[in-house]
Amino acid sequence: MSSIVLTDSHEGRTTASVVSPGLIDPKVAADLERYLNVTRAEILFAREVVFVEGAADAYLLPALAEAAGFHFDNYGIVVSNVEGTDFAPYATLLGPTALNRPHWVLTDGDAANAEPTSRGVKRTWLKEPGLWRAKQLAELAGMSDLKSDLVTGIDAITEVDLPETGSRPDRPTLVETARRARVYVGEHTLEVDIAHLLSEELAAAHGDFKTRNSSRRAFEELLKPVASGDASTAQERSDFVEKIEDIGKGRFAQRLAAHVAVMDLRARLRDFYPQNTDGAFTRGELASIQGAGSILVLLEDLSQAVRGVPLLPALAPADGAADDTGQAK
Repeated sequence: MSSIVLTDSHEGRTTASVVSPGLIDPKVAADLERYLNVTRAEILFAREVVFVEGAADAYLLPALAEAAGFHFDNYGIVVSNVEGTDFAPYATLLGPTALNRPHWVLTDGDAANAEPTSRGVKRTWLKEPGLWRAKQLAELAGMSDLKSDLVTGIDAITEVDLPETGSRPDRPTLVETARRARVYVGEHTLEVDIAHLLSEELAAAHGDFKTRNSSRRAFEELLKPVASGDASTAQERSDFVEKIEDIGKGRFAQRLAAHVAVMDLRARLRDFYPQNTDGAFTRGELASIQGAGSILVLLEDLSQAVRGVPLLPALAPADGAADDTGQAK
């Protein structure tokens, strides 16, 4: 990858962006060339790109947006699976020193505990790896103040062990800080994070594969504590994810996405906010949904960026339907 020149026309102006030779390590450049195959090359021309860790995220995110009446294809939004957690090469490629293209990152929190090394080194990067990824990406984006805030904050919260249930104190503040770099950090893994919001759809997707009543009941028993919010233990979360892995995360997510795309996200959120009378949900309300908060806030911010309206704006009293611009019909 000696250089890439990308032109972009907007509001009657055409600009060109160049990846200079030497900016990206040759081995990383070779990886990127393999990554930019026939389908993924669309990240170079998309209006907005969302990088995710795996196939499950790539299936689910557009489906959840569709459940809110927000269709990514209508706005040139591409969800791109990097097949791992190393977002740095892709963020560099689309970053301010190269192609300077709008992009977002959705990553698992993967919060855990990590024992110090024999030399007493505190391996904080193993305790909150999702937040450390945000720190790295903020640095690549040239946001030095934000990077510093994240480093200081992560060092502080990781002085405390991860509780058996729930998350570390003050973690939500750091998650919101990371969003300023367009990095949206979950709590655990995707399947666990969506369980509180999408328990019905998870059970239905599993039932599509496992038709025996005993198999369905076993899965629902594993789902129950994870879907309860922040009350599940690490072992319960592990057992739940293992059941999905028996089917295959990507295959399961395909079927789950089919159930999610046809649900009414607004109605589901009203289950959590029964006092909501106009169907509108603020960014803060979306962020407060246990587990799925970061995913919902990402969709909210994307909607504001490309449609200029909230993900779920207030509905007209007469009908309660909205079109793809977020406006009541």
